[in-house]
Amino acid sequence: MADKIDLTEVTTPKELSDEQCTAVLERLTRKLAGFRNQAEMYATAESWAVHNTDSSQTQRDFVFALDAWSQDTLKNVWLACREPGKGQDPPQLDPYSDTSTAGLPPLRPSEQLVPLLNTVLLLHVTADKEYSSRTRTFLFSIAPVDEKSVARTLKNPTRAIEEAEKKTNAAREEHSRRSRIMRYAGIGAGAIAGGTIIGLTGGLAAPAIGAGVSSILGWMGVGGTAVGVLATGLAGSSVVCGAVFGAYGSKESARVISQYTRDVQDLAIKPVHEPRETMAARLCVTGWLDKTEDVTAPWTVFKGDDTFALQWEVEALEKLSKALYDLMKTQALQYIKGQIIRRTVLAGLWSALSPTAWTKAAKIIDNPWVTASNLAERTGKVLGDLLAQRVLGSRPITLVGYSLGSLVIFEALQYLASLPPAQTLGLIQDVYLFGSPISTSAAQWAAVRRVVSGRVVNGYGKNDYVLAVLARASGMSWRVAGIAPVELQGVENVACDEVDGHLKWRGMIGQCLAKCSAYVVDQAEVKKQLEDKAAKISEETDMDEKEAEEAVQAGPGTDSESGVDSSKPTASASV
Repeated sequence: MADKIDLTEVTTPKELSDEQCTAVLERLTRKLAGFRNQAEMYATAESWAVHNTDSSQTQRDFVFALDAWSQDTLKNVWLACREPGKGQDPPQLDPYSDTSTAGLPPLRPSEQLVPLLNTVLLLHVTADKEYSSRTRTFLFSIAPVDEKSVARTLKNPTRAIEEAEKKTNAAREEHSRRSRIMRYAGIGAGAIAGGTIIGLTGGLAAPAIGAGVSSILGWMGVGGTAVGVLATGLAGSSVVCGAVFGAYGSKESARVISQYTRDVQDLAIKPVHEPRETMAARLCVTGWLDKTEDVTAPWTVFKGDDTFALQWEVEALEKLSKALYDLMKTQALQYIKGQIIRRTVLAGLWSALSPTAWTKAAKIIDNPWVTASNLAERTGKVLGDLLAQRVLGSRPITLVGYSLGSLVIFEALQYLASLPPAQTLGLIQDVYLFGSPISTSAAQWAAVRRVVSGRVVNGYGKNDYVLAVLARASGMSWRVAGIAPVELQGVENVACDEVDGHLKWRGMIGQCLAKCSAYVVDQAEVKKQLEDKAAKISEETDMDEKEAEEAVQAGPGTDSESGVDSSKPTASASV
């Protein structure tokens, strides 16, 4: 059955009065001013954290691009609200614009508000040939926009116009019938409330679709400049679709990705579900691989937006997986796990481990972990370049990853932060990072916060003793984002205490995403992931109270070279 296409779902409702449209415009203007000011605040925080000439220039460039986007968005809102103050220019925004909505009339009910916001979106994508992540974040902060209706209209404008024309003709015939009856009864047609076709004050017809488009839009309540913008945009919708939805799976996208195979092996973007050309997309990155299928398998918990997974350095990630499981079996790690079960604070355990205990763990993990970490950083820069080239289309992108997958994403965002702000302002919508082997440095996270238009979420497990050992063995500080909060305004820290070992991220990523209220998580798939994968990992890695007591009694291991029991603290082993 073909999807329903209805232009009334993507145009401002005809029944909204001019006064009501003006009230909506006033409230949305103030909401937009607050949204703009918050984004500028994040850029200022980055400038303060870095505090050099380059950061100050970046801040100025960002604010310039932000103001251009804000004003363009406000113009589209003004057009969707039927241009209150006919003959006047759209209202202007500046840093001092009023952001208070106190005392203003409430927004219209969703059945009237959502079509109006859909109109804003349709005006935006048809005029700009892109869908800015900032536009999406702003619109969804007001109400859930019906992106499916907008996408259907863009993909099949001829059918949309034909369906609208049928409704228009039916409505005209009904009004004509009522007029004849009332004339027969001696009542003037001018007395018929709402029976007059709205006159057009401007705009161009779209010849490719039909000369009657403007008339149809006018009958539906669209007037003024918006008629011309929408008609022209629908006429050129094939160009809009090509830009917004990208060319995934085409020879061009394959060619672009193939350019980077010298830097990263096995580089590919894999669909998690069959792509449906949604208005936004999601890209997920796995941290290690038990098997090749794990490139996409953790991410079936998502539905809604087109979801893809980044495949990278498969062989290195499979070696890392084996090394992580081997590390879990060492006496030092068993000792730490036992102490955690006995409610010992993780940070206080390091003094109990002798240099030799560290060496034993490091020999198992050092080469695979360090190698994979270096490859993750390299892959991140490549991913940043691919995103900047809009390899998934000119639409909002959400990034999700765990472990070294988070490092890949973080490096990509650092790369994007180094580009001119005008190139990246509307690219990334939300970012979810879990179990990240990343410093909590305010300067680095502030750059990420500036680039992202929506949420930046740091999911951490304070008892992830495996990541703690990995960080310690590789010379990182104790303040690692995967086991501690990031102290920066605009970063949401979510404690995932159920993850008490790094390997558990694989089976609990869906549960943690749901805990963060990530956009459109499939609860049935989350349950399946917990029952299938998480349960298996827990069976292999968990210990009960008796096993914990035995591990603690056995100690972290004996220093075979000196004969010193490493359960007794040494000065050189302390943090």
